[in-house]
Amino acid sequence: MQDLFQFLAQNFGYLGVFLVGLIGAASIIIPVPTTVVLLGVATTRIFDPFLLALAFGTGSAVGQLTSYAVGHAGRKVVSEKYWGRMNAMLKIFEHYGMIAVFIFALTPLPDSLLFIPMGLVHYSLLKVFIAAVAGKICMSLMITYFGGAVGQVFVENWIFGVVTTILLILVVVGMFKINWENVVEKYLPNEKIRKN
Repeated sequence: MQDLFQFLAQNFGYLGVFLVGLIGAASIIIPVPTTVVLLGVATTRIFDPFLLALAFGTGSAVGQLTSYAVGHAGRKVVSEKYWGRMNAMLKIFEHYGMIAVFIFALTPLPDSLLFIPMGLVHYSLLKVFIAAVAGKICMSLMITYFGGAVGQVFVENWIFGVVTTILLILVVVGMFKINWENVVEKYLPNEKIRKN
C-alpha cells in the first residue's frame, strides 16, 4: 500500500496527495502511514509546502467523515434507553466539540475515537468538518515545513493500530456506561436534554 501512496503522490501531484490523505484517514481502525508519505513528498522539495499541506489536510478531513458516518449510522442500533445519554453527550459536544475535533485532528491521536461518537450523537457535520480541516491542515503544515523533526512523531505501526482499536472499544463502551445526563446536570445545569 505504501508503494501505491508514493505512486499517487509523485505522479498525480496535489490531487494525488489529496487522495493519499483521504484514503489514509478513511481507514477507521487500521492505521495507514500516510503522514510518512507526506513527509517523503515534502522532503523532495518539488511541491510548494503550503499547497501540499492544504491538499493533504483537506483530503484527510474528508476521509475522516467515514468515521463520522459510521457513528451516524450506528444511532439506529442504539436502544431507546440510551437516547437521553446520547442527547446529553451532544450537549457537551455543543460546548466543546469543535475544540476537541481540532485537537484530535492536529495531533496523531486516533481521530476515529472522536468522530464515531460525534456521528452517533448527530453532532453538526459542518462543525466537525470545519474543525477537522483546520486541524489537519495545521498538522500537515508542521510536517511539510518541519519535516524531519516532526515526521518521526507521526510514524505509525501495527502497535498504533492495536492501541487505536482498544481505545476505540473503550470509548464506545464508556459512551454507554457513563451517565451523561448527570454530567450535563453537574457541569451544564442550564441545558435541557431531550429524551428521544
